[in-house]
Amino acid sequence: MKRSLFLLWICLATAGSLFQSCYDESNEYGNNLVSSVFRNISTDTSTITVTTLLIDSLETSGKSIAMLGEYTHPIWGKITASSYISYNCPSYSTDIDETVVLDSLILSFRYQGYYIGDTLQPIGFSVHKLTEKIRLNDNDYLYNSSSFAYEPEALANHTFLPRPNSDERVEARLPDEMGQDFLTRFHKRDDQMTSEYFEDYFKGLVVIPDGTGSQPLVTLQVADTSATLVLHYHIIDEKENEQELTFAPNTTTQFNHIDHDRSGTAMEAYPVGQKEIPSTGLDNRGVLFGGLGWYSRLEFPYLNNILMQGEKVTIESAYLRIYPEPGTFSATNALPDIYLYIADENNVIMDAVTDYLGEEVQSGTLIKNDTYDEETYYYFDITDFMQQELGTFGMYKHNLQLVFPEDVYTMTFRNLTFGDQQGRAPIALWLIYKVYESY
Repeated sequence: MKRSLFLLWICLATAGSLFQSCYDESNEYGNNLVSSVFRNISTDTSTITVTTLLIDSLETSGKSIAMLGEYTHPIWGKITASSYISYNCPSYSTDIDETVVLDSLILSFRYQGYYIGDTLQPIGFSVHKLTEKIRLNDNDYLYNSSSFAYEPEALANHTFLPRPNSDERVEARLPDEMGQDFLTRFHKRDDQMTSEYFEDYFKGLVVIPDGTGSQPLVTLQVADTSATLVLHYHIIDEKENEQELTFAPNTTTQFNHIDHDRSGTAMEAYPVGQKEIPSTGLDNRGVLFGGLGWYSRLEFPYLNNILMQGEKVTIESAYLRIYPEPGTFSATNALPDIYLYIADENNVIMDAVTDYLGEEVQSGTLIKNDTYDEETYYYFDITDFMQQELGTFGMYKHNLQLVFPEDVYTMTFRNLTFGDQQGRAPIALWLIYKVYESY
């Protein structure tokens, strides 16, 4: 609802320790014959407490993407993404009597499309051989914190200029010695080159950004035609007969490992394992961050105080405005879609804030001002939630969880930084309620 709705009310100052309100107490009908028994009050200063929370572990296996790069956020520090990949045993069919010659062994990726950061900057990475088999946890997942041992010496180093929306490939040549060993063993029908023993011989690869500084971060496909190892060789006969042997990645066990360097940020003061940080500890900010798992809780601790203003109080409408902090979003770090869920005192999700039909989870409506970032905001209609919440106490009270969809958390680094009520970009609840003097 547009702000002009709120200007329909004639605003007068009223006392109150928690609400600075505007109201119309001159409602009269029948040409002053009958006096109204209610007051309409609007306020945008209702208390909201903001807490940033961390999802315990984000599942990053089985997503069919490799996240690669090193992105530095202007407030929250450096985020580094590496990808662990194991491979299925390919089927080799060249006759054992043929003479074969190695051409190359190539690690080859296709772009998935998502990126964050300045793609005019190159991405450098190294490829390492795993020394430990990738194994899923007991619940059949691996997480952004999971890792497996690998050789410290890189098989290859490569630098490329990202083209995330193109059909180009990202390719790195691996050592000829490794390719020759593969070719020789396959051609001789070595027992280790069977599906039963292949993973004991070759446990897979990890691709790690080189850590030379702030880079863009991209996602690459993991599929039968991407994140593949391609062994190029030829058969010597009357004419050279070029061949390819493709090692497809195991998309079930492939996962992404994510590191967060908090040095020099407000988060540095808190242990890495701390799951809740009040906005006052983050310089009056709330945070959502994909890949890392941050989301925010919004609470309205003094909502019931409006019940003391009359014999009966009803909420007519409630709109939440969330202002992204200027300087934390840009063309290379676009503002994301955000959603609100309703949770109990233990942060267990009970329901979602839905659209006016009650059928779809409501996405925050983004009002973007391309000239003045300070006037860019999201708004949510939370009337139903506030009406249900008014008058509840203790274990019956609920909070709102400001979150991303699951895939945004596990497959991107989208982020949102916003202010609490004392922050640079203050959050606000626009509330209109009706106070009955008698009824």
